[in-house]
Amino acid sequence: MALTSKFGAAAIAVGWLVLIPVAAGATGTMSIHHASGTINTYRDVKIKVFSGSLFLTSDDGNGTIVVTDSACSYQGKIIVCLPVTAALVQEGQSNALALKSGTIYLNYTDTAQPLSRSSGKLAASSVMLALTTKNGTFITVHGQLDQVIKQ
Repeated sequence: MALTSKFGAAAIAVGWLVLIPVAAGATGTMSIHHASGTINTYRDVKIKVFSGSLFLTSDDGNGTIVVTDSACSYQGKIIVCLPVTAALVQEGQSNALALKSGTIYLNYTDTAQPLSRSSGKLAASSVMLALTTKNGTFITVHGQLDQVIKQ
């Protein structure tokens, strides 16, 4: 079953729940590999799903990547999304990211789930993503979901 729009499958997965506190503290790690070859790594990234959008915020709160539109479907109990629209929000400014490709894996269950066509598993209440921009920047994130809010 394919679902399209703002993490449609994610919204269905949380169903009737209004607020799900998932992890005690930010446990995500984000790496940004720039086309120039430099790499920035951010630890303790806060990972939230709010009204169907995915928010990835640095520990100091100075930057947030927001994925606002994705085409999503289920692979077993894992939600797999192909992001369409994303932006970087810094210093009160929002700048669209020109996405070339990407995949987001979400596990809302309380147990690790097998990844399709892999011997690996996605941990309980976690996310894993990879995005590539048209200018050659490669962004990866993995970690526990801090909060899921559905309105």
